[in-house]
Amino acid sequence: MAKVLKTIFLALLFILGITFSMQNVDPVVLRYYFGLETLPVPLFLLVLFSILLGILLAGAGFLMDQRSLRRALREKERQVASLENELKQKTIMKTES
Repeated sequence: MAKVLKTIFLALLFILGITFSMQNVDPVVLRYYFGLETLPVPLFLLVLFSILLGILLAGAGFLMDQRSLRRALREKERQVASLENELKQKTIMKTES
């Protein structure tokens, strides 16, 4: 059931994207500081580019967080292994005495 709903949602999103693109083909010129301008570009391309850029930036942030979390996890695993070895040595010393 969830797969069907997901497919319907994606199809509707795709249709909305296509109709948006068809309605917004007028050229737009972006003006920057110091008189810099872009070439005329259809509005839907600017919107699409902005969405893709946002996805890429969010993905880069996610990857950086994931990398730091993996590093922290490895450090904690080393600490756990060290503490387990210390505990084993203490229990061995107790049983010997």
